This record gives sequence, structure tokens and C-alpha cells, in this order.
Amino acid sequence: MSKLRSVSGVLVSILVWSVFSLAQTQITTGVIQGTLVDSSGAVLSGAAVEVNNPKTNFTRAATTGADGRFVFLALPPGTYSVKTAKPGFTTLLQNDIELTVGQAINLNTEMKVSGSSEVVTVTGTPPMDVERTESSSTLNTRTVENIPVLGRKFEDLITLTPGVSITQGPDGDEISFAGQRGIFNNVSLDGGDYNNGFFAEQLGGQRAAIDITLDAVQEFQVIANGASAEFGRTAGGVINVITKSGGNDLHGSLFHFQRLDALSSATSTGESLTDFHREQFGGTVGGPIIKDKMFFFGAYEQIIGNLTRANLSVQTGPTACPVAAPVSPTNDAIIASNADCQRLALTNFMKTTRAQVENQPVKHPLRNS
Repeated sequence: MSKLRSVSGVLVSILVWSVFSLAQTQITTGVIQGTLVDSSGAVLSGAAVEVNNPKTNFTRAATTGADGRFVFLALPPGTYSVKTAKPGFTTLLQNDIELTVGQAINLNTEMKVSGSSEVVTVTGTPPMDVERTESSSTLNTRTVENIPVLGRKFEDLITLTPGVSITQGPDGDEISFAGQRGIFNNVSLDGGDYNNGFFAEQLGGQRAAIDITLDAVQEFQVIANGASAEFGRTAGGVINVITKSGGNDLHGSLFHFQRLDALSSATSTGESLTDFHREQFGGTVGGPIIKDKMFFFGAYEQIIGNLTRANLSVQTGPTACPVAAPVSPTNDAIIASNADCQRLALTNFMKTTRAQVENQPVKHPLRNS
């Protein structure tokens, strides 16, 4: 009986995780579908259709049904080629089909009669996705890599979608869709929950200098309104992030960004930055573990910086205090009329009565990875 219970427990666990995985893939993949017809417009059944991702050699095959249709569900985002073949017809190869997350590409293909083994290669943009009903934007790898972002946080690219803005929230900046509070948003990372429900933002929020390194983001989808039921738990907007994966070729990248006080503007109060520097660096690497079957990808990013603030160590007010060490009540009159005398009186009081030196510059080191 104990063995039976153990086996039953394992089977239930497998079933639960299978359902969970299936639910995840619905918001992390895309669809390629279409109909094959001949020159007269009649549908072609029994034709062989194959999709292939050259980067990973991911391949799926199908046969058109009686209505000439084919459907490839749950395809990982990427660049695909679609090959269609049927005896007595020209083989058609469509290359460079960009499939983004949540997209359904429709390929209504015409195959011409041919007595030879002729292959026609087509390269171009597929027709517009007519399956979507929501208002959404998809930012692909090229957009993520080429648009300059201060701080290199992917959330800063979200405002490229109409109706999305950044507002003041309980823990800093908050993403707002059509004026709604951030608590109504849903952020997912590779199909998993990536929400900080307490502060109404993504995990890590605005407090962390880095949450997901930008070089690890393949693309992300921003749905401003009309999200389908598969996303769930949202009355606001949906942010669906997909990270990169490795391929059959070993590849990587390195980056280093630097900010110095000489190249930075003054603070909002007009003070220049002192001993300020910020180093942001990192890299990625990806490649095959088992060619065509298993891949690896890793990314790292770190920020090191420092800023020195003058605090009480410099003159305040337009006029310097004429007394080197003003004290109360002897110098009450001049202390009341001169801001710099107030500074010196305060620091002198803390030094003589508390043995605390309060007029030293304050350093703000930064170290995040």
C-alpha cells in the first residue's frame, strides 16, 4: 500500500507540473498556421509542411488536412523557415519568418503544378497577424539592443507602447496602463509569475539597480488592454518578458558603460558632483550542450559606483560666517541672521557636547550585481 501511495503521489505531481508547464507555454510561444491552395484556388490536402529554426535546428512537421490547413502551436519565438511539398507541385521554401511572443502568423500559400523537383525560395515579411484582438506592442531583440536606456532596465522601454506611463508609486516609479494603479498589472518572465504584489510592480522593483540584465532579454510583449484570458489576474496591463537561450553556435557579448562627474550635469540644487563615478559592466555567453537538443545561456551584470556629498562641510548661504566657531548664547544674533553661522554652530555643538564630527563629506558607495 505504501508503494502504491508513493507511485500515486509521483503521478499526481507529474500531472500537476505538466498542466502548469502547458499553461506557461501558452503565453511564451507563438503560432504558425496557414492554408495551401493550387493555382485555381482549390485546397491541397496531404501536403507535407515543415517548420525549422536554423539557430537551434528545432523542427516540426505536419500534413495538411482535408481543408488544406496546417497549424504549428507553441513554437518558441525566433526566426523560422517553412517548407511545403507535395508530389506534382513546386516545393516552396519561405525563409526569415520572424515569430514573436504571442503572435499567430498566417501563411496562405499557393503552390504551382510542376513536373520537376523545382524549389522556389521566398524571403519576406509574412502578412499581418489578424488573430489578435488586444492592443499590444512587441519589442524584439533589435529594439532592446539598440535603443539607449539610462540604467539599462527593460521596464524603461515599456513606455514605447501607447497608453503606458510611469507614475509615482509607494516604492518609487510605478508602471501605469491608461491611468490605472500598478497593482492591477501582471508581469511574467518566461511564463512564470514576476510580480511584487506588495509594492505593485515587478520583482526587484525600483529599489534594485538591476532586476533582469538587458542583454538577457530576447523580447517582451506589452499588452495595454484587451489581454486574453490565458494571461489572467490582471485588470490593467500585461508585460510578458522572454529571455534568450543558447543555440548551436557558441556566442557571447561584453559591455562596459561608464559615467564620470566631468561628464554629468549638476544636481537639482545646482551643486556639482564630487568624486562621482558609475561603472556598469557585464556579458553573456550561450552555446550547445548537446547539438540540436540542449543549450545553455548565462548573463551577468554588475554596477559599481560612488558619490561624495558635501553635507555640512561647505559654506551654506551667500555670506560666510565672520566667526570661526560661533556659540550660543554669545553669538545668538549673528547665528540668527547668517545661514553659514548656523551650520558652524550646529557642527561645533555636536563636536563639543557629543564628540561627533558632523562636517565630513558623506560617501555613497554602490555595488549591485
